[in-house]
Amino acid sequence: MFWNKKKKQDQNMKEQDHNPDDDIKGKAISTDILVLLLSESKDIIFNHITVNHDKNVKLTVTFVDGMVNSIQMENDILKPLVQEDALGMVQDEKELINKIMLGSVYHSQRAFCDNLVDCIDKLLSGSVLLVFDDTNAAIAFETKGFDKRGITEPTNENVLKGSKESFIEVLHVNTALVRRRVQTYDLKMHHFTLGRRTKTVVCVVYLEKLANPGIVAEIKKRISGLSLGGVVSIGQIENVLRSKKYSVFPQILNTEKVDKFCSGILEGRVRIIVDGVPNTLITPVDISSMMQASEDYASNFIASSFSRLLRFFATFISLTLPAAYISVTSFHQEMIPSELASSIIESKQGVPFSTFIEVVMMLLAFEVLLEAGLRLPMAVGQAVSIVGALVIGEAAITANILSPGVVIIIATAGITGFVIPSQDMSNAIRLIRMVLVFFSVLGGLFGVSIGLILLLYHLCSIEIFGVPYLSPFVSTEGKGMFDDTIVRRKWDTLNKRPENISPRDPVSQGDRNV
Repeated sequence: MFWNKKKKQDQNMKEQDHNPDDDIKGKAISTDILVLLLSESKDIIFNHITVNHDKNVKLTVTFVDGMVNSIQMENDILKPLVQEDALGMVQDEKELINKIMLGSVYHSQRAFCDNLVDCIDKLLSGSVLLVFDDTNAAIAFETKGFDKRGITEPTNENVLKGSKESFIEVLHVNTALVRRRVQTYDLKMHHFTLGRRTKTVVCVVYLEKLANPGIVAEIKKRISGLSLGGVVSIGQIENVLRSKKYSVFPQILNTEKVDKFCSGILEGRVRIIVDGVPNTLITPVDISSMMQASEDYASNFIASSFSRLLRFFATFISLTLPAAYISVTSFHQEMIPSELASSIIESKQGVPFSTFIEVVMMLLAFEVLLEAGLRLPMAVGQAVSIVGALVIGEAAITANILSPGVVIIIATAGITGFVIPSQDMSNAIRLIRMVLVFFSVLGGLFGVSIGLILLLYHLCSIEIFGVPYLSPFVSTEGKGMFDDTIVRRKWDTLNKRPENISPRDPVSQGDRNV
């Protein structure tokens, strides 16, 4: 009964959330209609002007205050309308429209609108509308001029060496940054408009002669099939591209760096840009992509290879260290050297909790401090994270609530987790680390081994557009296992694109950008 009622409510809500454009389809374009629809919006301006000398040809100039370049609107549109001699001689609206479209009011981006839906879409996206009531038509001039954030250094992907350009929230600026770096005619940018109310533009970027056409077609199909009331987060786009919906592991690489974005295009991958979001998506990816930083390609290959190996090792330590500590101290004490065992026993004197409870408490405290540091203002957040960790850790040890060994273990696991370049992968490791802790208390190292086997099974089951998540390590032929994965080869030997994504042209011949 409850489920039927719930299903009926969901169906009613779905029926109510209809497309608002359906209400105005078929209506004629006129100033009165626009005023009626937008009368409660005081930021939408309506100016009535007369064009010809006989004072009988009138039109309405409509725009959204704050979304247009007022100087460009005045110089390119308003002045020609009232000062152009050719327009002063027109006899009716049709003649005026023809002269404007032929260049009497010249603007590089203008469009004729003959239906109300397109007319309102262009108005609300930042265009200036010339509305002609007698002919029920309008001409839209794209003069967007709203304030935007400048191009700055990336906030989440800092590098010491290499490009420091990052994307911003404006789509056409982001696409221009990509075009400036990848200047080839086969760079394709396919636009989709999503959201019945937000009308958010999503851009799929790829190189036609490199990207796998099957992957490109599937991505376009999934994005075009989205039916949303509004797109307010890039996670909505990311969710539809995920193969395993309930997996904690990231299946789409997220980046705000322009050079990293372009390097993926040159590898044959597909990139996605969402208007209003400074982060972009990269697909298909594998687990080794999560361990690569753009700085790797700006440094010596030996140093970069060492850094990558260190990241993989640190990730394993961050994942297994707390669980291994519980297993060894609670189930396998014979594995601990006698001097170290004595030190651990001495430090545990007076502590009322088991090692498992201590570890869980510290892991939760670490997550709380991390979350608090993220939510507080930057200047305060770092101080709270550092001082809070020191004060709480020292106080807990002094009060015999926690043993020093547990504090050291959790601090080490936390710090090693931060070496992962992908924040989404770091978050996944922290969650799996907690799960392994519970496996360790159930069966010691045997329980941890079972947990790791289940984890490996889960990772092997993930495929992203036909690309195994653990490729090329799971490849039976072993091709490309050491090309550009756990180590970075020399530039003169990096002459092939990743085989696991099946690019149309597998030979790069040194055209990698990062």
